[in-house]
This record gives sequence, structure tokens and C-alpha cells, in this order.
Amino acid sequence: MFDWSGKNVVYVGSFSGTGWQMMMQLMQKDIKMMGIMHRMENVEMMKKLQAINPSVKVVFVQMNLMERMSIDQAMKKMGQMMGHIDAMINAENVLLDKDVDTTMGMNLTGMIHSTMMAMPYMDKTQMGMGGMVVNMSSVYGLEPAPAFAVYAAAMHGILGFTRSMGDKMIYQKTGVMFMAMCPGLTNSEMMMNLRDNVTWHHSESMVEAIESAKRQMPEEAAMQMIHAMEMMKNGSMWIVNMGQLKEVMPTMHWQM
Repeated sequence: MFDWSGKNVVYVGSFSGTGWQMMMQLMQKDIKMMGIMHRMENVEMMKKLQAINPSVKVVFVQMNLMERMSIDQAMKKMGQMMGHIDAMINAENVLLDKDVDTTMGMNLTGMIHSTMMAMPYMDKTQMGMGGMVVNMSSVYGLEPAPAFAVYAAAMHGILGFTRSMGDKMIYQKTGVMFMAMCPGLTNSEMMMNLRDNVTWHHSESMVEAIESAKRQMPEEAAMQMIHAMEMMKNGSMWIVNMGQLKEVMPTMHWQM
């Protein structure tokens, strides 16, 4: 069971959705520092977060996931403030299939850069003490998404990166575990303009099915994700759907 006491947590993502609900719930733990990284600060939400637990130091560092130099500078600043990072949650999530560069950059490429730049502050052979990286993917990282093919490509990429970094040899050397969360349909801002963000204009019936389907609340999804984190299973993937948690057991198709 992962012990949150005295831990430094970094969250990369927006001030809404499941990722943000995870931060709200983690503030009730006995953590030491909470670092928020995003393109723009939301002062009111930062105050709300801090009010949950005044004993936790909450800090914000501006970072643009589309610019590698911004990521590098921001992560160095966060690392210097914290000394070391115990847990990192990559929860930036955009659905904008008509803008391929932004969809891939925000969801996948930026996540990879920020993770690798955080590793020196986590790796026990460098400045870290080991820890955990949690990457937010989607059920569309596990299955095709004909209406959102670019988004699905990014989500599949997140799982490929997470599973690869979750190799036991990497964990033995660095002490850093990797896990991926695959939420199902969830009430969020991303779900509001689905018709404007499809890959192709032939997707009307698929979008209608998504819009009419039941969705989980971000709060219940966040609670289950924290539960999965606390199980500390390196390289694991978890479906969080309708408030229920289930581990994904991948099929091995090829082995060297």
C-alpha cells in the first residue's frame, strides 16, 4: 500500500475533470507538497485546493506542453522547489482531432517530455527516492475510436510508453513505478463539443451514441484511480468505468 505521508506530488493537467478531482482528494492525505503544472493558473481553484489542507504547501509552475523548452525550465523549477518528486500524475487531456499536432502534442509528446524531465528528481540513482508516475489514457487507448482516430492514437501511445517504462528492469534501477488509467465516458468539459472535434464528418451516428451513453462522475473516477495507485502495481493498466475499477491484462502477441 502506497504511503502518502510526507510525499511530494506533481500534477500536470487542467483545473477541472477527473485529474483535478484526484488532486482535491489527495489534499486530504498527509502529503508534504502539491505542485500544479499547467499553461495558465486558476487562482480561485488554487485557493480552493489549499483550503482543503493548509498544512500542505501548494505551488504552481506555468508550463506549456507544446514547447519543450518550457517543459524543461518548468520541471527544473518544480524539482528545485521540491527537492525530489514522489508521485507524478500526467492528466492533461484534449480532444481536438482536426488539430493533429495539438492532439498529439498535448496528450502524448508533451507527456513524454515532462515525464523524462521529471525522472532525475524521482530516480533513486540521481536526485530522487523512487516513486510513481501515473499517466491518464482512456478506454480509447485500448480499443478503436473511429470518430476520434487521432485521439485514440495518442491514447494508445500513452499505454505503450507507460507499459515500456513500467518494465521491471527499469523499476529495479530507478525505483520509479509506472501505471496507466483508462477512464470510460466521464462528465467533463471535453465531452461538451464532441461534434466539432471528430476526425471525419462521417461520424454523426457514433457521436450520437456517445452523447446518449451513461457517464460516470469525475469524483467517483478519481477515487478509484487513487485506490489503484495505492496498490502500487508497476506497469499496470486500469479501466475506471461507471465508478468501478478493473485491471487490464494485456495479451502477449510477440516476445523477443
